[in-house]
Amino acid sequence: MSSVSDGRLADRSDPVEVAVDGFAHGGEGVGRIEGKVVLVAGALPGERVRVRITEDHPRWSRAELLDVLVASPDRVEPPCIYAGSCGGCDLQHVRPDAARALKTRVVREQLARLGRLGAAADRLVEDCRSAGPDLGYRNHVQLHADAEGRLGFHRAGSHDVVPIEHCLVADEQVAQLRTLIGDGTGAREVSLRALGADRAVVLTPGAGPLDVPEGEMTVALRSEDRAPVVLRGAGLLHAEVAGIGLRVPLDAFFQVNSAGAEALVALVLELAGDVTARDVWDLYAGVGLLSLPLARAGAHVLAVESVRSAADAARLNAELSGLDVTVVDERVERVTARGAQGDRSLPAPELIVADPPRAGLGRRVVEDLVAMTPERIVLVACDVASLARDVRDLTELGYRLERAVPLDLFPMTHHVETVAAFRRDTSAAPR
Repeated sequence: MSSVSDGRLADRSDPVEVAVDGFAHGGEGVGRIEGKVVLVAGALPGERVRVRITEDHPRWSRAELLDVLVASPDRVEPPCIYAGSCGGCDLQHVRPDAARALKTRVVREQLARLGRLGAAADRLVEDCRSAGPDLGYRNHVQLHADAEGRLGFHRAGSHDVVPIEHCLVADEQVAQLRTLIGDGTGAREVSLRALGADRAVVLTPGAGPLDVPEGEMTVALRSEDRAPVVLRGAGLLHAEVAGIGLRVPLDAFFQVNSAGAEALVALVLELAGDVTARDVWDLYAGVGLLSLPLARAGAHVLAVESVRSAADAARLNAELSGLDVTVVDERVERVTARGAQGDRSLPAPELIVADPPRAGLGRRVVEDLVAMTPERIVLVACDVASLARDVRDLTELGYRLERAVPLDLFPMTHHVETVAAFRRDTSAAPR
């Protein structure tokens, strides 16, 4: 295969053999053709594969996997019959322990390069921990309807729906809900959720009439711009994590892996250390998943959450548990800006715990956190590239990464949660 002057690969339609020696944070194998990076979904390091180029850009290309010529010893037969068509799980073809090793590798590589930690990343990033079962772990799935009303998941890289009768990563209660509601609900999207003994179905109406499911479950309707309207049942689901009861609104974020939520709480408490009588801020607090265990461990917690329903639930959860949590329902960046400016109505944080959305903290929030000079910061990240940028910014501004622990909250996929602990470095001025 020849290359052209702008770096693009010629004869894109011709199959070509590639040796795969890397693994990208998006879950694709990485090889090279004439020195140019090629990303191959479904390929693993150590394999030799035949591919066809599907996207060609000046600095990189993406290719479709045609054949595995030399397979990795970590390759297995996917347990799910929908693997390869459904876009939900992209690592079904890898032994779970090997998949965790790949996730460790990705976190180390991203923090070394994008986080600018260099060789120190190998020492600071620990091995990815299992967080429970590798199948049957999801307490929440979002299904889409095809033109015939059959429910399923989107095909990878498209909005085409692959009808799914049974999802192997859904937990038993969610799987039972899927069987119970069947197809042809008239909804264009159906959310199934099971927390504790509570089950809920949230329907997003389509163009035609709705067939509301029967049975012992909460049923609600979702519109584009308002909270779900409950047709039957309760608007709050009940969960228990780390021995603490939590009320979860239908539209509030909550970890989709129940065993993983337990593991996440335990890891955050481990990295937070002794919080007795400490002033702790919990940013992006949700319904209080981390706030309440921190308060039970002895902290005075300020929980910041901008979604009103989640903030109200966090306040209720703290009140019912009798724990020392003050909830502020404002946007995090507004509260951190006030804190950085010395707002005396806010307690000065000695420890900050943050579980931001996929985009991470961002430079502005990092600068405000640093201005408040907390002794320690514990950051929960669901996107490794965003984590690496936050690590870079915190390091530049005078905080030292002590440990980063990947946690496998999403088995069978490339996604990985990472909890990172930082300490203020008083020995050196910020760069």
